[in-house]
Formats: sequence, C-alpha cells, structure tokens
Amino acid sequence: MSLETTSLPNSSIAPAIEYLVEPLASNVFRLIVYTVIFLVTICGNLSVLAVVYKTRELHTVTGYLIANLAVADLNVGMLCIPFTVLYYEFEYWPFGFVLCKIIPATQTICIMASIGTLAAISIERYLAIAFPWEPRVTASKARYIIAVIWLIGLLIGLPIVAVMQLTYVDGLPLCSEKGWPSEIFRHVYSVLSFGLTYAIPLPMIAALYTVIVLKLNQAARETSDSEGFRIAKAKGKVIRMLIIVVVFYFLCYLPYHTTYLWLEFGEGLQFRGIWLLLSYCHVMVYANSAVNPVLYGFLGEQFRRGFARLVPWCRVWSKESPFSRSIYSQTTYSERMSAV
Repeated sequence: MSLETTSLPNSSIAPAIEYLVEPLASNVFRLIVYTVIFLVTICGNLSVLAVVYKTRELHTVTGYLIANLAVADLNVGMLCIPFTVLYYEFEYWPFGFVLCKIIPATQTICIMASIGTLAAISIERYLAIAFPWEPRVTASKARYIIAVIWLIGLLIGLPIVAVMQLTYVDGLPLCSEKGWPSEIFRHVYSVLSFGLTYAIPLPMIAALYTVIVLKLNQAARETSDSEGFRIAKAKGKVIRMLIIVVVFYFLCYLPYHTTYLWLEFGEGLQFRGIWLLLSYCHVMVYANSAVNPVLYGFLGEQFRRGFARLVPWCRVWSKESPFSRSIYSQTTYSERMSAV
C-alpha cells in the first residue's frame, strides 16, 4: 500500500465513472497547505536533529529515537510531498521508471519507520518506568534498535519495489501497482500493511502508556521526599508529550486508512468524490510529519530551550523550568525514574 498509487482519477483500475473535478478554490487551498506542511516539515525536523545533536541531556535512548523519528519525517517531507503533489497535479507520472520503483517504496519504509520508532519509544519508556531497578537500555544500543526499525521498514517496502510499474493510459505514463500476481496478493499486503503500521502497534502503544501513567501516579503518591515527587512530575510531562505525538499519528492516519480500505475492499470507487477525498487524506498524512517538531517545541522543555538556542528570537518563548535539568542529573531512585 503506497500513497502514490491511490491519487489519480484516470487510473486504469477505476470504472467508467465521471468523478468530481476539484474546484479551483479547493485546489489552491490544498497547494497552500502543502507548501506550509513542506516548509514546517523540513525546517522543523532539521531543527529537532540539531537540538538532539547539540543537547547533551538528549543523548539518551529516547532522544536518539526522537531523532530517528525526525529523520523519517524529514524523508517524508523530501520524498513524499513533492512527488505526490506533482503527480496529482500533472495527472501522470513524469519521473521515469526508476523513481516509480523507488519513491513509493521509500514512502512505505518511512511510514513503517515512524510507527516503529513510536513503538520503540513506548517500550523503552515502559521498561524504564515499570522496572526501574532492571538494567536499562543504553544509549549505545539505540543504534541497533534504530537499525532494526529501518530493516523491518525495508522488508515491508520491498514488495512495493517489485510491483510498481509504469503503465500508459491515453499515452500518459502512470505509476501503479500492476505487478501483483493476483488481486489476492494485493489484498493480503494491504491488510498486513494496515495491521503493521496502524491496527497492531497503536493499541499496544496505548496499553504501554496507560501502564506508564499509572506507575508515575503511584510513584508521585508514594514518594516520601519532595525531590522524588518533583522528578515524577517532570517525567510525567515528558510522557504527556510522547502520548500526544502518538495521538496525532492516530488522528492523521485514520482518514487515509479508512478511505483506502473502503477503496480496496468496499465501494469506494463508486463514490464520485473519492479522489478528492483521498487528496485531503494525503494532506492529513503529511501533516503528521510537520506537527511532531511543533509538539516538541510546545510540550518538551529540553526541545523548547534547544530551539531557543538555535533561533535567538525564540528565547522569550523558552522559560527555564525547575524540573528541566534535574530530571537528567539525579543519582538516586529518581534517576531510575527519569531521563529522556
């Protein structure tokens, strides 16, 4: 399931239906939104990478995983948005056979890397907080976790490389999934892709963060010293930020997955506005890559201060918190309950 292959009303998989033509106002609005998303995605995620690189307190497993999420989002911005917008506007694929293979597969890999990173962050936080006295995952091991995430994404993306083909309709090239041996194979892959990128990891992440929140509340109630309470409270702020990131992933991808499954298994092709609907579903998907660095800036104290150091006029926005440094420098039980 690739984003590129569901965009065009003149696709040969569509029956002879007179689909709605996008109004000019809608087209202009969508292109403006795409431009804003593209700029925020590129600038925001580059800033996240710079902040993680320059901030010693973020040289942790969670910090490196957040940087990995920024890399995936950055690739979405560079590879997904421009090609999707141009493909939809041109209504044919002008980029040749090689990019027809590479771009859709890369998009699939980046989406898998994003949800894989969110899942890895939730697991690492769960292990650190639910089992504070057990050996922690070290920052040096984060590279192996990240490598596994991208390897899984690569394996998920390889079938797309195999099936993407250039076909011609009315003399114009289209990039579409024409290489499946049968429709059953395409259906199976679509279900697996939906399960691996949405249906399976999100409930697991929700369950882990539920346990984390309960553990933090318990720690805050049972701690006998103000320092421990302060650390638990500060840690709760970090977890809140991560939970909100996951919630936005859920909301941004829900319209696309719902519409795609309707298109794949239901009567979506009979709906005259299906392609216009999908175009806005794509906007929601790509907006997720832009919203993450904004969430870090508003909700993450370390990132807020880091952004302020990168952009001097943001320093008024960044306020020092009494919790902001201590959660990275405790050497007692508080340390086991802290650290991004």
